[in-house]
Amino acid sequence: MKDNDLSRQFIENLSFYPTESQKKAIDELCSYLYDKDPYALFLLKGYAGTGKTFLIRSIASVLTGMGIKVVLMASTGRAARVLSDMVGMPAYTIHRTIYRSTAASVEEGGSFKLSSNNRTGTVYIVDEASMITTDGSEPGIFGSGNLLADLLAYIWNGEACKLLMIGDASQLPPVGMELSPALDRQLLERNFGMKVYESELTDVVRQQFESGILHNATCLRGLIRRCMDKNEEKVSVKLSARTFSDIEAITGAELIDTLDKHYRQYGVEGCQVIAFSNKRSLVYNMGIRSQVLDYEEQLVRGERLVVARNNYTYAKRCDKSDFIANGDIVEVVRLHKYHEMYGLKFADATIRMEDNDNELEVRLLLDGLTSEEAQMNYHERMRFYREVEQDYMHISSIPARRKAIRQDPFRSALEVKYAYAMTCHKAQGGQWPCVFVDMGFLSLVPEDLNLLRWLYTAITRATSRLILINTPPSMLAE
Repeated sequence: MKDNDLSRQFIENLSFYPTESQKKAIDELCSYLYDKDPYALFLLKGYAGTGKTFLIRSIASVLTGMGIKVVLMASTGRAARVLSDMVGMPAYTIHRTIYRSTAASVEEGGSFKLSSNNRTGTVYIVDEASMITTDGSEPGIFGSGNLLADLLAYIWNGEACKLLMIGDASQLPPVGMELSPALDRQLLERNFGMKVYESELTDVVRQQFESGILHNATCLRGLIRRCMDKNEEKVSVKLSARTFSDIEAITGAELIDTLDKHYRQYGVEGCQVIAFSNKRSLVYNMGIRSQVLDYEEQLVRGERLVVARNNYTYAKRCDKSDFIANGDIVEVVRLHKYHEMYGLKFADATIRMEDNDNELEVRLLLDGLTSEEAQMNYHERMRFYREVEQDYMHISSIPARRKAIRQDPFRSALEVKYAYAMTCHKAQGGQWPCVFVDMGFLSLVPEDLNLLRWLYTAITRATSRLILINTPPSMLAE
């Protein structure tokens, strides 16, 4: 089959006539798929509303129909679920796909090593690539500690495999980085010796033209591009809310009634508040629980929680591939017993994982629910460790004692926070029908590239309805 034959199949599989940038992307992709270079990859960048998902669906459908194995991956469990729902095929996290635990579990002192890739002629499609980091948060636990390097190594360990990395360069880069390394062509060529095919979707598809969410995202994207191309340090942000039916600007005084209305319409799970900081997230979470949901207890059945730290005790499978990741959303199904130990509060509960609907029996660490910190800090964790250690001092062997501490049911409890409001980095990779964005901080920070990316990422989490809270009047267009 020739390049143009495959290109025609991709186009015919779309449910609409492609835009010019989509046609160029398809042609470039076909050239890549026929390239025999084992160290080549295809980079597809696309802004919100430009049809990335439709293109992924067409690519996966056509290749599968040709008998070519396709594996879908995303950076987080939430992003994998969104991808699976949109494409209609199973999708997995990068970690679950490329890593396997050693003979000992992590809590027993083991780690996750890079798996061998025994596949041949497989096309790997990785979505939300902007979130892929080169700096591991837990060095020594996952492979080399460099997720991007490990992903590339895994792909090239297979025979005649292909890699498509897809993402939005306007979104927030990984924490502590100025750019998303997986979307940086020069970095991929310079640091990894890759031959990079690249294409960018820039045309908003016709059916999105009347969307206020996409209109504002497109305007922000233009400002982001201007900042990057012309090195402008400051810009003037103007958001359009008054002329679109899918966007509403409200004051803090209107928030409770507006939240209640949209919870009834979309369900609590269909709404998400995005705040600028963990401190602001806590304020929103406490207010939502007490004034909107009328919760009086610290934890109730149906509670939505977000995991604050990777946990390797629970969610084990027969292939030992799984763990509960920082950022995963869980729901409390049943509450069993409360404990107070080592100056901390715990609860035994049955939870349901949002990304796969599995139910697990876990012990929850509750103190983080009312903390302004993203997770228990180093000093608190060391104090906790030392107190638990006292209960195992009778074990003379230091390795055996450390193993017992790691397996202690209190020490290995799942660290969680309320999930009704979260930071933009925590929300990245997910989408909700209705999103509330806390805008009150905007008058306190410079209108620069960082703010533009924050706003763009927050706004594009919404698929149907966007509510802007306490937006400074100067930032609202007439």
